[in-house]
Amino acid sequence: MPVGPNSLLMTTVRWIAHRPRRLATGIVLLALAGFSLTGYGAAEPVSEHLEGLKDKPVQLRQFLQRFPKGGDLHSHLSGAVYAESYLQWGAEDGKCINLSSQVVTLPPCAPVGSGVSLAELVAGITPNTSLGVQIDALSVRNYQRREESGHDQFFATFERFTPATFGRLGDMVAQVSARAARQNILYLELMQSLGMFEAAALAATTGNLDADYGSRLEHSAIDELVSKVSADLDAIENRRAELQGCSADAATGGLGCQVTVRYLAQVIRTLSPIQVYAQTLLAFKLMAADPRVVGLNFVAPEDHPVALRDYRQHMGFLAEIGARFPEQQSGITLHAGELTLGLVPPEDLGWHIDEAITVAGARRIGHGIDIAYDDDMAGLLQQMAQEDILVEINLTSNDVILQVSGAEHPFTTYLQYGVPLALSTDDEGVSRIDLTHEYQRAVTTFDLSYPLLRSLSRNSLQYSFLPGAPLFVDTFNAETVAVCGQNALGDVNPSAGCANFLGSSPKARLQWHLEKRFKEFEAEF
Repeated sequence: MPVGPNSLLMTTVRWIAHRPRRLATGIVLLALAGFSLTGYGAAEPVSEHLEGLKDKPVQLRQFLQRFPKGGDLHSHLSGAVYAESYLQWGAEDGKCINLSSQVVTLPPCAPVGSGVSLAELVAGITPNTSLGVQIDALSVRNYQRREESGHDQFFATFERFTPATFGRLGDMVAQVSARAARQNILYLELMQSLGMFEAAALAATTGNLDADYGSRLEHSAIDELVSKVSADLDAIENRRAELQGCSADAATGGLGCQVTVRYLAQVIRTLSPIQVYAQTLLAFKLMAADPRVVGLNFVAPEDHPVALRDYRQHMGFLAEIGARFPEQQSGITLHAGELTLGLVPPEDLGWHIDEAITVAGARRIGHGIDIAYDDDMAGLLQQMAQEDILVEINLTSNDVILQVSGAEHPFTTYLQYGVPLALSTDDEGVSRIDLTHEYQRAVTTFDLSYPLLRSLSRNSLQYSFLPGAPLFVDTFNAETVAVCGQNALGDVNPSAGCANFLGSSPKARLQWHLEKRFKEFEAEF
């Protein structure tokens, strides 16, 4: 249900919503009385144009598809690929699929193995089968027609398609980045688990959580995994460049070459404590050794019994290991609060977000749905605003997995307190969406204005884990750092001081390029 058009305190709330360092408790309490997400800046031609499209879904999609979207900060690489690609790649690679479990398997296929040939299935020569069944099984398409919940179907897909990813990581990055380019997206942070299962296996046989830090694991073996993962990333990027036709000068390459891709090391939190510890250590070492790995995250269902049981211990791992990697601590983002009443008991609600921030030192959190159950919600929200803790908003997956949408989603609550937000996809292939879809869902659900929409896009680069100082002090009012303050945003010839600043900061440089795209986009209106 869209938020109503109450314009009371609009200017004040707009001012605080993206200026967390200037947040005042009294203003926040006034803001809680109610506010509109429309209206401010509506005199601008592009704002008027957007307002006229809100009841025209087809035209709104076209507008938002072309709208410059800075980046997608919450995207699992394996979940970002559509089922059709996995089936096609599996067919080309000689892989199989079990028609009972719908799990992709490695060859040999029947009659020796357990599955039928994907090549025959894709070619349409397997009797009494339909690719539609497999597409549904490898995604949440048509999940409403099943007895299985959206939550269970969503997470079941990963085990089913994982074998199809083997040998195809470069193809996957190429596909996802090309899709991003078509939507005017500049940047992706892709979660992947390279080396994580090897680290877990090593820990299971040689790890000792009761030993001192240096003796808990064979650090030399972890370091060898770091080298192997870096080599794997080289191969992935070479394959991506080959598929997309990227040359040394990306401007001359094909679709997707100009999309900047960085990686988050994802730790699987449903394994034993020593295995999670080993993966966490590997993640920090990867961040320290390879500039392409800019952060880490913990993944797997937050409501899983092991994840619930060990959550506080996991946050302690991050605090302990992170203290030994101070430069990498700023790259922690965590799934936190992807929970709701009924999915778990009340005792498991309302403290995960706080633990992620205050114990583990997370600079961003993903989902943040159970914020309403925190014993001091106002205090935590004010802390998040003051410390610039961004929430990665995943509207569709929250609906499918948790059945939380519309007014029940905490999106507007975070805005009211000045907590920075960015829209993201989570798993666009599994969910059968893209980032433009999430922008459209946000606009139609929360009646967003163009200035706020633009600020959400800017936030995705402002709070990215790209190195360097950010461009903005205030993404909503476009207040930049002082050295660039007298320059027109996106100017091809900034002043010497601003040019030096941009040259020293990959993050700010990409933000400047986003502003250039905004200038071009808005000039159309």
